[in-house]
Amino acid sequence: MGAEETLSFADADGHRIVASRWMPEGEPKAVVQVAHGWAEHRRRYVEPALALNAAGYAVYADDHLGHGETGLGAGGLGDFRPRGMVGVVDAVHDLTARIGTDVPGLPVFLLGHSWGSQIARRFARRWANELAGLLLTGAGYEGVRPARDLRAGTDASPEERYSWLSGDPAVVKAYVADPLCGFEAMEVRPADPGRAYLTEGDDAGLPSDLPVLIFNGADDPVGGAEAAEALGRHYREYGLMRVTARSYPGGRHELFNDVMRERVLADVVGWLDEQVPAGSRS
Repeated sequence: MGAEETLSFADADGHRIVASRWMPEGEPKAVVQVAHGWAEHRRRYVEPALALNAAGYAVYADDHLGHGETGLGAGGLGDFRPRGMVGVVDAVHDLTARIGTDVPGLPVFLLGHSWGSQIARRFARRWANELAGLLLTGAGYEGVRPARDLRAGTDASPEERYSWLSGDPAVVKAYVADPLCGFEAMEVRPADPGRAYLTEGDDAGLPSDLPVLIFNGADDPVGGAEAAEALGRHYREYGLMRVTARSYPGGRHELFNDVMRERVLADVVGWLDEQVPAGSRS
């Protein structure tokens, strides 16, 4: 259980997308596909992958265009390539197709963190029929300002500047030391629709029975409890009937790396277990 396997595939533009999979002992009951956040990479999700494996779930995660090993091999970190955000989302869907080939018939849940939650939301507008559920964490909502902003100024030390990510100093130190994390500049070409492609939009086409779990740290300056509730209302207003919004007091941006991560992982597994018996759309 939990042995990481590296795989790769070519996206529609011929870029090599690098991904990992973690398989549980025995037959998996479902798959969790992870969409990581901005300026990080797939291998920061090893701990949640192993916890999900222990609960019987297979886990897949790619390095998005401009990130991790994919970025190093295709233009460099921060370069989304000519199709920009559209290509990023399409490549995430390419991994979903690969999952369907590897483990056909299993329900697939898409879990997006931060920027990855925006990717997951855009993905669902096009391919919700391929998903058994949507999990969004570190999620913002346009126009909603969190109650607290823990971000330090540019004159602070690197550890202080990134302390808003987690209340665990070891996590922050590791993030600062990771050469695949923390790059802020992204190359956006004129043809790239950029942020507007990923944020608020028409979710009227989502199936009303699509399960959605939104979970934020209450002290997350990106979204916080306020954005979790606003995003939950957004989906309910579009007719979704199975929406759960949670926040964790004291939690910061990266709940899977925060001091309450064991509780968060247990809650995620519990939610998934509730969906799996009726979750398959295959």
